[in-house]
Amino acid sequence: MNRLGRSAVLVALGIIVSRLLWSGGYGWFVQQRMRWPLIGAAVVLVIFGVYEAAKGVREEGRDPESINRSAGPSVGWLLLLPLVVLISVAPTGLGAAAAERVDAYTPTEAADRYPALDDSSGPIEMRVFDFLERATWDDSRSLEDKTIRLEGLVVNDDSIPDGFKLTRFMVSCCAADGIPLQVDVRNAGAALEDDTWVIADVVWRPSETSFEDTEGDWIIEADALTVTVVPDAPNDPYESPYSTASE
Repeated sequence: MNRLGRSAVLVALGIIVSRLLWSGGYGWFVQQRMRWPLIGAAVVLVIFGVYEAAKGVREEGRDPESINRSAGPSVGWLLLLPLVVLISVAPTGLGAAAAERVDAYTPTEAADRYPALDDSSGPIEMRVFDFLERATWDDSRSLEDKTIRLEGLVVNDDSIPDGFKLTRFMVSCCAADGIPLQVDVRNAGAALEDDTWVIADVVWRPSETSFEDTEGDWIIEADALTVTVVPDAPNDPYESPYSTASE
């Protein structure tokens, strides 16, 4: 691959990263907090690609044979294959198949205190992680009899004939380290296909046991009031352990 070929690969990479940033598709691969580093990476790739091209054209103008001397192994063109895949395949995130391969996560540390919840103005929108944390560790049972709105994807399970596992993945860096957060939603009505994105208004179903009694094998359940199918998944499909309930 000669200098101009390397320039083309760098610029193409920069354009693809920029496209993912513009469309929001990068959220399927990495956390939202990676947006600014990705913007920086896209700018650097394009700048170096343009610089490489300009240098190659300048050298070729002075010495027409320089382009041949700068050529490396032709196997370098294989770098274009990942680019073709990124262009031709729509990004998809973690789903039911991934959730079945990894044990679901339950928060193992309690907050100092849990503020009271007020659903008098309507369902309280809450992250799945925060719902699990309150259900597991809040001795004041602040979730009890409160209408909570959760958003996630459907993962069907034979142990829940009248519902599904509402699932959201917790991602520390990128999709490769995703861990499922799951709430067993009961009385959900009509069956839905795996990976269907839904918004569910639920009421927590308290357990008779404690987290310690189950030795970590903890299942959080809730009764569905309404389940609404979401046509399109959110641009930010994952939850971050670094976020707070107020974000």
